[in-house]
Amino acid sequence: MNIPEDSGTGNQNRWTNWAGNLTSVPDAIERPANVAELQALVARSRGNKLRMIGTGHSFSPLVVNNGETLVDMSNFAKGSPRAWRWQDKGRNLVSFLPSASWAEVRDALTAPDPLLPQMYLSSTGALASINATGFVAAGCHGTGWNQRTVSDFVHAIEFVAADGQLHVFSQDTTPDDMAAARVSLGALGVITKLTLQVEPLYNLHDEEIVTATESIMGPNPQSTGGEIRPQNLHKLVTENEYVELFWFPGSGYNNGQIWVKKFNRTTDEPRDIPLRPDGWIDKMATSVMEWTATNPILWPLVLSAAWDTISDRTKAIEAKNGFVAPAPRVMFYADQAFPILDLEVAIPIPATGPGTWDVGNVVRAWYAALNYAYKFQKDFPLTTCLHARFTRTSESLLSPAFSTAAEDRVCWMEILSAYPKSEPDAGKRAQAMAPHLAMINAVMADWVGVRHGRPHWAKNWQYITPRVDVKALYPKENLDKFNALRSRLDPEGMFQNHFLASQGLFS
Repeated sequence: MNIPEDSGTGNQNRWTNWAGNLTSVPDAIERPANVAELQALVARSRGNKLRMIGTGHSFSPLVVNNGETLVDMSNFAKGSPRAWRWQDKGRNLVSFLPSASWAEVRDALTAPDPLLPQMYLSSTGALASINATGFVAAGCHGTGWNQRTVSDFVHAIEFVAADGQLHVFSQDTTPDDMAAARVSLGALGVITKLTLQVEPLYNLHDEEIVTATESIMGPNPQSTGGEIRPQNLHKLVTENEYVELFWFPGSGYNNGQIWVKKFNRTTDEPRDIPLRPDGWIDKMATSVMEWTATNPILWPLVLSAAWDTISDRTKAIEAKNGFVAPAPRVMFYADQAFPILDLEVAIPIPATGPGTWDVGNVVRAWYAALNYAYKFQKDFPLTTCLHARFTRTSESLLSPAFSTAAEDRVCWMEILSAYPKSEPDAGKRAQAMAPHLAMINAVMADWVGVRHGRPHWAKNWQYITPRVDVKALYPKENLDKFNALRSRLDPEGMFQNHFLASQGLFS
């Protein structure tokens, strides 16, 4: 279930995720083109398991369904608009089908229309190529100190459930069910349409700097007897609307440097928007990252060169006092991602008073990862980066950011490592993967065991040993409420796979 086997590559039903770390060999891959075809599929699938696939950007086995049926929604409503914006009762809304990517949602929100203003979401992820429905259903988050997760923007959602019928939920008609329906993990049925509440299109002032890690995170507690000084981090995240932090292993010793991206809304006109890298550069970078994952001898040189490239680009932006661009250009800052392994955890940031938060969890979690990386410098387990984003908590019952404390915040911290997706030898892939697995097993003991974080459903926490007791990380009341809705829509577990069933979440 983890690393693709080399056998059976001719199986026409074989499915591999985008990163290449997961494979599934189902009995069938179905591609319904409309609701009627989907309903017919569900009706003839009694006694079987169905899992839905989008663009395969999950690193955990959420969709792996060996010996059962995968439902590929990319053909749904082919040839018709897959996303559209509209207004209702003074609300700005966007609806999209399960075949839509975030790029299609973005274009639907921003395309010229004499009857409708341009709109956009308050927050998104960084990649426009990802399937939008899968992103929402897995509880993915976006960024923004005062923004909830993207799943919390869901205004309405439609499922074809195990009874073959179309079930419609919305904030207007079924408000009591929305906390369960927004983050479903595919366990309630096949989503056929989602509607998100959005807002008028806005511009963002993107400011970027490269600075010493200690200037943001304070001194390494390893050198202070455990003392931390989180004042600078608190100031950064509370005085800016959107903040993202990156650390790369090529940024040097003595805790290295942090790349800081901060975005704030502005009424200024767009200016100084940097060009995106040419397509051939992305392709070359993909090849370099895959090669890097299996060639440790030259890692220090490659990683240092990669950091120099990032640093030079950032300094060019800083020299112009940042740039101003429409929100989609700033938030979707990556046209293409590289094959990587990714572990991410939602780390709680409790409010301590009006306008103040305890960000000490973030500082300690960040240094837990850095200290491991430096300790095992020869292995360079972190061949891509350490990344942090911040949001408010979520009202969705199965969101890793769930909290009843509305003023609390969450840091989404992730460890990303290059993965040699194109390497045909499974043994070499496993060997390249080993340092990443060693690191995330060590760091998860801090991030979950000490910081009380929850793993991101779609990231590769299935590799942690002993197994993460994810059920224990959610309030029993949440699971009871979710299962009450699930038992109505899927009483026999048609939409569970082995991975979900093994977590003991559903009863």
